[in-house]
Amino acid sequence: MAVANRAPARGRLLIVDDDEDIRLMMQDVMERRGYEVIAVDSGADALALLTYETPELILLDLEMDDVNGWEVLSALERHKDFGKFKVVVVSGASGRVPKWAGFLKKPFKVEALEELLAR
Repeated sequence: MAVANRAPARGRLLIVDDDEDIRLMMQDVMERRGYEVIAVDSGADALALLTYETPELILLDLEMDDVNGWEVLSALERHKDFGKFKVVVVSGASGRVPKWAGFLKKPFKVEALEELLAR
C-alpha cells in the first residue's frame, strides 16, 4: 500500500499513481527536494489515507483501475480539509481538470515537475 519516508520535511506529500516506475521516480525527486513522501498505487488507497492524513500536496494520476483520479478529485472537493492542500494532476489523460488543481501532462521531464513545484 503506502511507502513513507520520514525525512526532514518541506511538507508532507502524497503521490497517487498506479505506474510503479513513475511513482518511484516522483518519490525520489520529491524526497531529494526535502518532502516527506507517502506513495500509493491506487485511488482507493489514497482516499483511505486521506481519512486520517492531510498532506500539503497531492500528485494525482487520473487513469487508475480501481478508484480513478476523477473520482479522487471529486472526493477531495468534499474533504473536510479542502483548501489546506494543493493538488497537481500528473496524467496523460485528457479532460478538464478543476481550476483549483494544477496539471502536468505525461510523459514529462523531471525538470518540468520541479519547475511546477517551484511556482
